[in-house]
Order: sequence, then structure tokens, then C-alpha cells
Amino acid sequence: MRAHGHWVALAAHPKSVIAQRAQEAGLPFYPLQTHKALLPVAIAQMTSWLLRNRIEVVNTHSSNDGWLVGLAARLARRPLLIRSRHIEVDYPNRFVSGIAYRTLPHHVLTTSQRIANRLIEELAIPPLRVTCISTGVDLTRFNPTIPGGLRQELGIAPDTALVGMISVLRSWKGHGTFLDAATELLKNARRPIHFIIAGDGPARQELTDKIAQAPWKNHVTLLGHRSDVPNVLASLDALILPSFAHEGIPQIILQAQAMERAIVATTVGGIPEVVEDGVTGFLIPPRNPKALVEKIEMVLADPALRTRLGTAARAKIEKHHSLDAMGERLLALYEECSVRSV
Repeated sequence: MRAHGHWVALAAHPKSVIAQRAQEAGLPFYPLQTHKALLPVAIAQMTSWLLRNRIEVVNTHSSNDGWLVGLAARLARRPLLIRSRHIEVDYPNRFVSGIAYRTLPHHVLTTSQRIANRLIEELAIPPLRVTCISTGVDLTRFNPTIPGGLRQELGIAPDTALVGMISVLRSWKGHGTFLDAATELLKNARRPIHFIIAGDGPARQELTDKIAQAPWKNHVTLLGHRSDVPNVLASLDALILPSFAHEGIPQIILQAQAMERAIVATTVGGIPEVVEDGVTGFLIPPRNPKALVEKIEMVLADPALRTRLGTAARAKIEKHHSLDAMGERLLALYEECSVRSV
């Protein structure tokens, strides 16, 4: 956005990671105080800030900022209000959800068509007010020429297969399925295999305790949060994402495809929109360790297959999911919706 000459600011909780990253990048930053008791004051302050800075477009991304900044934007009257929806979850209170997604914003933006369809069907949002734009990938940062140094870091032999997950550590990401598959693969391995789990989150201690036990001990490494995701991806023979709920279009899949990695993922959420089974990766049913084992074995046994999947995936990313393409589509949407809302 800034490269196109637009003024961009970020509003977020002052202690959040994204707040720190925004300030490091030199983005103007507004500290959001989302405590419910302070909500009326916070809304009034945000309304004033929007008016002082003559903000033309507001794009909210989650529940707290959706209500706080959304109400402020409506009170300020001028900004176009876009609400983004990133994950697929149910709507237990459709009346409240209808206000949040149908009444309050001018337009809703989703990362997958499946999420868009559910908003249209379940919350009766007019189709013209919902747009799907998947997250873009920086093709310079994520490219197949980057060397991977994870084997050297972990002291793993070059001939050892490296299979990994990179995600927030939450139950629905399917780490249990991944570890169940690892158990079977270790029993019948034709070559040494090591498994890695990268990321941080609520399930970290549970996973730490679990992989310290047999049969995972010495065969599974929990890396924690990694900022060098391209390095981790470049080191993998296969990226696995066995999620069983809530997925939009996972950014890690797009990044792995840009790196020409072989992918095995589930048919959950918007994943099938970006993984074409047998062409750009493999799809399996959720919570199915047996199917996961079968596909991982296929990928590890056939270097030519890994190459074919990776090449096809990179070509698709270049055509449909680059960061530049996402930015252009987003700017076009903002401009189109601004005209409609006048």
C-alpha cells in the first residue's frame, strides 16, 4: 500500500506482536484498548482519531477490533468499513453475527470462497457485499533457490528425511494426527526420518510433554516460534497440515507452494481451493493418520513426484497468489466499494 503512495496506519493492542512489527516497519501506530469496561471511551477516542487523520478506509480483522473500530468508523461516518474473515467457525448467535458482518460493515472480505459462501448462506449477506481474496505470498522471500540449513542446525544427517508442520500450536491444527502418523512411519521407515513442529501457541506445553515420550523422543523436534520460515521450508521434504477445523486458506501452504515443497493437507475449509489433489499436493480426510502415512510414504519414496508437485504449485502461486496480485485486488476492492458507499 505504501509503495503505491497510500498512507497506512495500524491500530492494535499495544502489547501485541503485530504492534511491535508495525512500529519496527515505521507504520503509524494507534494503541487499541479493548477492555470492555473502557469500550465507550475507546470508541470515542478512535472516532476522534479517524476524523483527525481523515481516514478513508478502515479494515477490521477480529471480534474486538471489529466492534470497537467498526462502531467508531460508523460514528465518524466518512470511512469505508471492511470486515475481514480469516477462519471458518460456526455462528452460534446469528443475530449478533448478522450485525457484525451484515449490518455494521459496508463489505466483507474473506480468505477463502468457502468462508464467503457460509456468510452468504447463514447470515444472509448479499453476494455482492462479500469478496474472497486469499493472502498473498512474497515470491522474493519465498522462492525455491533458498538453501535450507535446518539439518545442520539440528545435527541431522543429509540422507535423513525431514517432515514437518509449521503452524500456531492449537488443538485443531491436527498435531495429534501428525504424531500418530509419525509413530507408524518410524515403525516401517525404509530410511531415517525426523519430524519437526515449528510454531508457538496454547498447546505448546502439552506437545512438549508428549514428544518427550517414546516413540517420539529423539525423532521429533519442537522448534518453537521461527522467524526464518523460508529456511525451515527449504529444509523439508514434505510439509504437513492435518487440520480438522477452522481453516480459511492457510498462509503456510501458499508459502510452501512458493518454495516448491511437497504438501499433504486435509480437505478442511479452504485448503482444497489451493491444493489440487495429486497435482499441487495431496489431500486427505481430517483425523485420518492412516491416510496421512500413505501419502507421506509416497512423497518420501519418489523424488520425481516431489519435484512435479512443487513445480506445479509454484506456477500456480505465481499466477494467482503473489503478494503483488493480492495488493492490486485489495486496492481495487477498496476503490470499488468506496464508489458504492458514496
